[in-house]
Amino acid sequence: MTVVSEAMVIDMVDQADAPVGTIPRADVFQRHANFRVSHVLIFNSRGELLLQRLALSRNRNPGAWGSSVASYLFSSEGYVQAAQRRVSEELGISDFQLVPLGKTEMVDEGCLKFITVFQSLSEGPFHSDPTHIDQVEFVSISEISRMIKSGSRVFTPTFVHVFQFYRSLQPAQ
Repeated sequence: MTVVSEAMVIDMVDQADAPVGTIPRADVFQRHANFRVSHVLIFNSRGELLLQRLALSRNRNPGAWGSSVASYLFSSEGYVQAAQRRVSEELGISDFQLVPLGKTEMVDEGCLKFITVFQSLSEGPFHSDPTHIDQVEFVSISEISRMIKSGSRVFTPTFVHVFQFYRSLQPAQ
């Protein structure tokens, strides 16, 4: 597995998601630079979503639950390439298909974050790096909605945004 460090270089982007320069990932929030990420929502055959709990050693959102896979884009890397790279690195799977769901954006600590969301299907097994991911588990969509509403589980702010985006794409139930 590749360990991605805070020293990785990513693209800074303008308000329209066009690259305007590069920046070390560690400097993004101090400089309030706009940036790009990919999120992958991996479902199993029962329609449950794979969540990952971030390791307690993480700088941002330690112990919080998030998307199946999330990835900063390396400089000059595309959304699809970043998603493919991190699914393999974070979960140790290589046989998967990405289905693009769309693009959203949010403000994150004063930065505009552009997020392209994909979905995929996998039953595992998953082999995650314990220095990055504490655990993974499949959870039903209705249970995730209940946990967000009740606050019974701590989720990353980005996951809450991505989950709401995903739900907005689904037919009313």
